[in-house]
Amino acid sequence: MRPFGVGRLTLMLLALVAGCNGSTVVGGIPDAGRDAGPQCTAGQTVCGDRCADLTTDTAHCGACGTVCAAGSVCAMGRCALSCPTGQLVCGDRCVDPQTDLAHCGMCGAACPAGQVCSAGACSVTCGAGLVRCGGDGDAGAPFCANVQTDRANCGACGTACAAGQVCVNGGCRVECVAGQTPCGDRCVDVQTDRANCGGCGTACAAGQVCSQGMCQISCAGGTSDCSGSCRDLQNDNANCGACGAACASGQVCSAGGCQVSCAAGLNNCQGTCRDLQSDRQSCGTCGNACAAGQVCSMGVCQVSCGGGLMECAGVCRDLQTDRANCGACGTACAAGQVCSMGACQVSCGAGLTDCAGACRDTDTDRAHCGACGNACASGRECAPRACAGSRASRHHRALGRVPRPAERQRELRRVRHGLRGGSVCPAARAW
Repeated sequence: MRPFGVGRLTLMLLALVAGCNGSTVVGGIPDAGRDAGPQCTAGQTVCGDRCADLTTDTAHCGACGTVCAAGSVCAMGRCALSCPTGQLVCGDRCVDPQTDLAHCGMCGAACPAGQVCSAGACSVTCGAGLVRCGGDGDAGAPFCANVQTDRANCGACGTACAAGQVCVNGGCRVECVAGQTPCGDRCVDVQTDRANCGGCGTACAAGQVCSQGMCQISCAGGTSDCSGSCRDLQNDNANCGACGAACASGQVCSAGGCQVSCAAGLNNCQGTCRDLQSDRQSCGTCGNACAAGQVCSMGVCQVSCGGGLMECAGVCRDLQTDRANCGACGTACAAGQVCSMGACQVSCGAGLTDCAGACRDTDTDRAHCGACGNACASGRECAPRACAGSRASRHHRALGRVPRPAERQRELRRVRHGLRGGSVCPAARAW
């Protein structure tokens, strides 16, 4: 046997050293440094050691490491006081309860495995207007998405809009708060912006300001000229109480002062205090604008009716004559009644008069002779619209004599029985 040489021992030691310097060793354990990290689904981003949705994650809002303040939520990649219309605050993020698998219809209502959330309900397939995304070989669980409005699936599954953008009709565009308009790559208030006065690109001349969407020499009532823009110093966050006096993050401008919350009777709508009971742009809820021709009354958009009319369920009604809305909306008159002066009344036919709810012929009715309530005395009848004597008395007057009282009584009894001297009196039949 040949002795174990020094050269072979040296080669073995070099191989062992090479296996410890990070290179691959056949049959060895792979280097942990080659771990690819977390595998994120479409619409998520790797932030440190986890996946984050930059549009809703309060710890990574818009970008990794951007943390929203306490009490704020991350809405569409921006820290905000509340969620956009149609979304709910569930935990520390905004969700769409119409499509969110973990919060389907309401916070915490998770759909079982293999189902999707469609129109706020868990189901196997998506409803009309929604597209099934994920699953079927894609990463993550399947879910329903409205590719016309979903920022993470805008136009197609997995096509995400950038931070600060929204999905409108399947296309990404700049997101603006209520009352602002996207012009190019920024949001402007076309009511006050000198470079976009009344519409994008409409600039005011030198020395003019933009007030209520029109270029003017000076600002309209209730607003002040702040560096060429007309501002309402009572509720402008950037000019609160005075031009350039900006409110701190998390505050709103209410009655010309920066406050944590709005004054009594007002609500914070994306940084602006609004009266939800009467504000046409935020009627009942923030951002709920009334249509043209409507007013906001008690927090509800209503038809603005003309004089003498009242709005009843969106329709103008005359409460003085409308049988379905007599005196008040929804007060219907019964069959056979009409609405007169805002009250339901009996509707009598031709020749009859309504007497306390009953139709009467005032020409012949003894209890209502000539007028309602005018009753004829005992023994008298109602001739056309007037009380008159009995028929027996009228018979004697026709004969040219007035009977004595006893004779009159006997005659009256005979006439009533149709008899005179044992025979039928033809004249009595005519009475």
